[in-house]
Amino acid sequence: MAQHSDVLQPITNSDERESPYVQRGDAGRASAPSGRDIRIAEESSVGCSLLRLCGDFDDSRSRAPSAEVHEDVRTGSVGTRSESKNAAVVKGVPVEEHRARNTGDKENSSEVVQDGAEEKMSGPDSCVTASRNNTSLEEQDAEVVRKAREEGRVDVVFPGAVTQDGCYRFVSEILKCVLYQRQQLPMTYEQLVYSQRQQQAAAQEREAPTPRPSQSADMDQRKRRQTLQELEEVLQQLEALFSLSRVPRVLLSMGGSVVLPKELYEINMEALALAAGAQSLPTSSCLKQLFRTLFVADLLSDTRPVRLMPTTVLALAHRECGVGWFRPKLQYRVPARVKHQMIALSTDPGACEGRAADEPDWQDYVWFQAPFAIKGYCI
Repeated sequence: MAQHSDVLQPITNSDERESPYVQRGDAGRASAPSGRDIRIAEESSVGCSLLRLCGDFDDSRSRAPSAEVHEDVRTGSVGTRSESKNAAVVKGVPVEEHRARNTGDKENSSEVVQDGAEEKMSGPDSCVTASRNNTSLEEQDAEVVRKAREEGRVDVVFPGAVTQDGCYRFVSEILKCVLYQRQQLPMTYEQLVYSQRQQQAAAQEREAPTPRPSQSADMDQRKRRQTLQELEEVLQQLEALFSLSRVPRVLLSMGGSVVLPKELYEINMEALALAAGAQSLPTSSCLKQLFRTLFVADLLSDTRPVRLMPTTVLALAHRECGVGWFRPKLQYRVPARVKHQMIALSTDPGACEGRAADEPDWQDYVWFQAPFAIKGYCI
């Protein structure tokens, strides 16, 4: 019978550079390695994984099929991988077990790298980035305030194209804001509409006839009703005009006459890129950006009391758009001797580099004037 041998025998593979000893069992297969060898193999595989993640190994060494020596970055120990005909052993650990442990070590090391990246993002560098962003925003706001005070101009640059309906929304909301900020309305347009509906509903619910209101209260109700009707009609006709033609400029002339007004506000949309559907920006986000910029610029506020004055709307549109409500003003020129405030809406040129340039011929556009002015009222 064959003698059972439990002595340590050297591996006689000629490709080995070192001569590690393994313990042979009854079947001639490699038995379980010692605890020290397992620890060395694990530390070596972790060190190799970290070095591969950091890019310290070049491709030529990582592709070598023969025996390969990896230096442990933490303990300085050396691990050797050998492949023989009978059995492949790495420091006394079978290849299958070594690969499984190496895979786990790679996952652990990846988690360590990711945790380090998250700590870096949440560390001082993130504070520096946030500080730079805040500084850049403050500089932009300071420039907006400077232009509004010195030039009477507010620039709003959208990071993409907008829809034609969005342009109408910009004009309508600015018109409501101007009337309220310049004290032509005692409250916002939405509050006026809500108050009017509440009053009508209360009047319909009353069964018994109510006493006739006083002359001043009746006058106030008629003025409010007339102002709302005029403003709603102007908004409806503006929406129809935007559906018929592109409207690059809109003027809000307040007081005096359209030739020599007391206050003039211009909404310039010539540099806006138009698109439809999913290719355009949400109108709600554009409105938030627009009114944030107007709030920072403080273009419309004035501490001095303003008396009531009529507001006339003029719009630049194509001469053959077919609009019937607005009256064409072929010889109209924007007053040059009147200081007017401008709200310039534009699209960032870098956001529409791939779009084809579709610049209309502004020579074919003429001014159209609303047939009546909006007469504000106060309480």
